[in-house]
Amino acid sequence: MSGPFPFRQFEAFVDFLHNIAVVGAGMAGLAAARALQQAGRNVQIFDKGRRPGGRMSSRHNAHGLFDLGAQYFTVRDPDFLKLITNFETQGVVARWPGIMTRHVGGQWQSQRPEHPRYSGVPSMAALTDALAESLNIHQQVRITSMTRTDSSWTLEDQNGRLWSGFDHVIVAIPAPQATLLLDGVATSLLPLPDMSSCWSTWVRFGDTLTMPEGIDAWQGVFLETSPVLRWAARNQTRPGQHEGERITLLANDDWSDRHLEADPDRVADDMIEAFRDFYPAPLPAIRARGVHRWRYAQPRQPAQDTAGYLVDMAKGLSLCGDWCIDGRVEAAWQSGHRLAQALFHL
Repeated sequence: MSGPFPFRQFEAFVDFLHNIAVVGAGMAGLAAARALQQAGRNVQIFDKGRRPGGRMSSRHNAHGLFDLGAQYFTVRDPDFLKLITNFETQGVVARWPGIMTRHVGGQWQSQRPEHPRYSGVPSMAALTDALAESLNIHQQVRITSMTRTDSSWTLEDQNGRLWSGFDHVIVAIPAPQATLLLDGVATSLLPLPDMSSCWSTWVRFGDTLTMPEGIDAWQGVFLETSPVLRWAARNQTRPGQHEGERITLLANDDWSDRHLEADPDRVADDMIEAFRDFYPAPLPAIRARGVHRWRYAQPRQPAQDTAGYLVDMAKGLSLCGDWCIDGRVEAAWQSGHRLAQALFHL
């Protein structure tokens, strides 16, 4: 069964749901786990990465700090606003970018955003790090299969280790990965929507970029007419970052899909050349550059007929993620948080 399970039907199940496994430590998984732990449940998170965050991760190397995935987030949901207001007071997040720039018809145009945008300080990973505090997360543990026996779940990781005794499992990973993980699991939650990919390139320049005519400064720009790129950001303009000209380039979904298996060095070169074509001044010399591929970045379309999550209560199985709503950071948080509220009527 998908969507919100009627409260009157699963109130009888709630008292038995104490040990919860969450697969995936991205925004949705962390939001669900945080709410469940605060409600007194025993929650364990399993994540294949070295640190939590998923597509909100950043790269810190000898050339600086670069956000490679989500670049900023908006806040419209009242509950999310309470959380972000608290984190803003603590210095975990700050408003950025303050000026949204677009490249349209060969012209650079600046405008104030309709809704405030936020970034983590000094990178997007600061937000997920804060959400992960006090949570029990098993990093670099990739769950490869799940088995339901009697009234509990057993998970198996990439090393053959078994993790058992879970009353309920929340799968909070990209939809195509969730489909693979649930192969062989009898559930009504399948099929799941497809997702597009995204190539991300970071560049460290040896000097400061010249500003476009009529633009005093820019922090991020939408490249709406580029056949290759959709976004470029100056990382040193983020709150808590200052040194060196460092940009992140994000490719269009369609272009990324067509070049999904291309040589990474060639991808980086093509993306930088596309930026060079659109930038109205010569680019400084490049000191260093690198590339990252997000195989599953954006939902092609959200899951249908859901409240932002999927639940099969008879199986003790739930799914959440931005792909249940749309590709926003806030949508990922809403999906996980709403799922926790629905499961335990929080």
